[in-house]
Amino acid sequence: MKFIFLFFLGLVSSFSFAQGVEITLLDEKTKEPIIGAQLFILETDQSFKTNDFGKIIIFENDMKSCQIRIFATGYKSILQKIVLTPSLVITLSPMHLDLQEVTVSSGSTVTQNKNPFHIESRKINDLNQIPALNLGELIGRIPGVYSSSLGNGISKPVVRGMQGMRVITLVNGLRLEGQQWGGDHGMGLSELGIGTAEIIKGPASLIYGADALGGVVSLLDVPFAAVNTAEVQFQTNLNQNTMGAESRLLIKQSYRNWRWLLGGSYANHADFQIPSGLFAKNSRFNSLAMKGSISFKGKKSLHQWRMIMDHRIAGIPGHTHDSLATPASFQVELQSRRYSLPSQFFRNYLAHQTSNWYRKNMDVQLLMGYTANRLIEYDEKFTVPSLSMLLQNFIVNTKFSVKKWDNLKWITGTQSMFQLNRNAANASDTLIPNSNTFDFGVYSTVTWSKGFWVLQSGVRYDLRTIFGIDESLYGLTDFNYSGLNGSVGAVFSKNEFIFRTNFSTGYRAPHLTELLSDGYHHGALRYEIGNRNLISEKAVQLDITFEHNQEHGALTLNPFANLIDNYIFIQPIDSMVGGMPVFIYQQAPKVLFLGGDIAYHFHPHFAHKLHWEISASYIRPFTGNDSSVSLIPQPRLMNSLKYEFELGKKIRLKDLHLQSTLLGAQNQVAFNETPSNLYHLFDLGMLISLGRTERLTLNVGLRNLFNARYIDHLSRLKNISMPSPGRSVYLSFNYLINYKLKNKNNEN
Repeated sequence: MKFIFLFFLGLVSSFSFAQGVEITLLDEKTKEPIIGAQLFILETDQSFKTNDFGKIIIFENDMKSCQIRIFATGYKSILQKIVLTPSLVITLSPMHLDLQEVTVSSGSTVTQNKNPFHIESRKINDLNQIPALNLGELIGRIPGVYSSSLGNGISKPVVRGMQGMRVITLVNGLRLEGQQWGGDHGMGLSELGIGTAEIIKGPASLIYGADALGGVVSLLDVPFAAVNTAEVQFQTNLNQNTMGAESRLLIKQSYRNWRWLLGGSYANHADFQIPSGLFAKNSRFNSLAMKGSISFKGKKSLHQWRMIMDHRIAGIPGHTHDSLATPASFQVELQSRRYSLPSQFFRNYLAHQTSNWYRKNMDVQLLMGYTANRLIEYDEKFTVPSLSMLLQNFIVNTKFSVKKWDNLKWITGTQSMFQLNRNAANASDTLIPNSNTFDFGVYSTVTWSKGFWVLQSGVRYDLRTIFGIDESLYGLTDFNYSGLNGSVGAVFSKNEFIFRTNFSTGYRAPHLTELLSDGYHHGALRYEIGNRNLISEKAVQLDITFEHNQEHGALTLNPFANLIDNYIFIQPIDSMVGGMPVFIYQQAPKVLFLGGDIAYHFHPHFAHKLHWEISASYIRPFTGNDSSVSLIPQPRLMNSLKYEFELGKKIRLKDLHLQSTLLGAQNQVAFNETPSNLYHLFDLGMLISLGRTERLTLNVGLRNLFNARYIDHLSRLKNISMPSPGRSVYLSFNYLINYKLKNKNNEN
């Protein structure tokens, strides 16, 4: 009888567990249910929203425990491991200001106060309160990050004064390779479906390998829809300055085991208008992007497939073969949008699969990906390209996370990448030769936590081989490089205070363009010559962060020092080829970068609807000789004021937003580089919702409110004295529909 009783008790328990796990979220103080809170299960990539009773029901009968992330407006977000029982009650602490974002770029999913090194994490929607025309400009609003542009259509991030091959860009963990060595080659990505940008500033070679000498830009997609729901989002952005528009459509559906996302966007912009009323000749661009994602939850496993296609055509302003041309030649009275010569065709294709297997003492991840970048530049004829290059990348990464111990976590992994770079036979110029590149790295990190402390250390070894070069033309066979790097960091977090320090080394092998360039680079307006005697760059950085987080304010101080040996730079020489100045790649023995960021977010108790964010960034290089490093960003002070109104019923004024950007003068310039003047910009915008359900929102405002004339120091149009865009009226429509799907016994 005892056996039969226990058998039926177990059967009933199993049946009730299979019916679901009920989780209730309550306010810690009032014990009232929290409505509309979001809960994410990390192992299954599932998301849920609480109903009118603060409840969620999940079906995880193949898991005994899982890691969850919960956040709700006005409460402190949490990240914790829970044991799944038929009924759970979780309380959230009220908090007006919660800036402890959950990040994944440190190698594991942790909250900011557990990270041994500082990661800037920003929601794309928050950065886009004043809409930008491209993703690079948007990321450039993060403290310590800038944007280098060639007109509105080409832009790339600059992290602590470094860009191009010294900054790695990841898209959902997949490394993006898109001929970023060129100053006129942008990211080639739309913000379609991008939800969060995470920035690691400084050498990150330990986790991401060679080339991450300046930092890492990690872009993460928006989450899938909540389980058994669907979302449709349509957005249109209008810009008066360029007489342009961009439209995006994003569709998401999620069931118990399957989730998918599909989106597309199209943008078309004419030449931008400068403050004088004239237009920047040939600054027009258009882009077409598509994205698709599928996620499947297996038994103790998660599998995701993602694809991105991005095509864009951008004019190259400032290019001419006329020896008598002046800066005024590129400022015209008529605005045009039809592309003309010279122009750049930039196509990116990304596809990858990520599989995670979760076991009791170890998690295993496998990433296999493929990317292709087709870069074509037309100079004199539409029928004959001046440059036509195809870069293909095959990537395989593995990661093993050992979790046998409560206070100790060990992560080890490998990263490999095989590149094929090919020039089209019909191109008139060849800047770099056909070649193959193979990268391989192995790394290991150990993280120990106890009380208020988290300590992390690690080591990594990388190999790079460049081969397959035409020996008859270049008189050589291959290049071989290797590097050993390490990192050690600690974070102390107690109550309102967080202190972290990190000491890391970095390594970057010379890129093929730095070694063997020999030709016209029309987009950069120069003739480039490589230097095959270049050796690897090596960096040592000390990074310190102090944070003071209160209920109504948060202060962050982040100074750094980065010493780079054998720093590679491009230097003009007193020579011309075909009417273009000649530049040659060289190395400086040592370059020391000093600087830091300060950020303060104020949310006063006496005015809960007011948000004030202020940040300051400063970078200064020291070379030990008379010349400095080129393209160092200007000192920057940014202020952002937002006031939430909630006025009206059917038409509601949600908030008013004022943004101020002050860029100081830059007099630390390299040989033949001109200094830049101080300038100050103001942007104004407001958010309006229509209807009681607030499905339709309007964002309207003015960029460059006072029509200031300025030329940013990082602008590639500075050499033709082309000002940046003048005043612009913008209008953004955003329409969102979400609805429940039919639940067929939760078997889909």
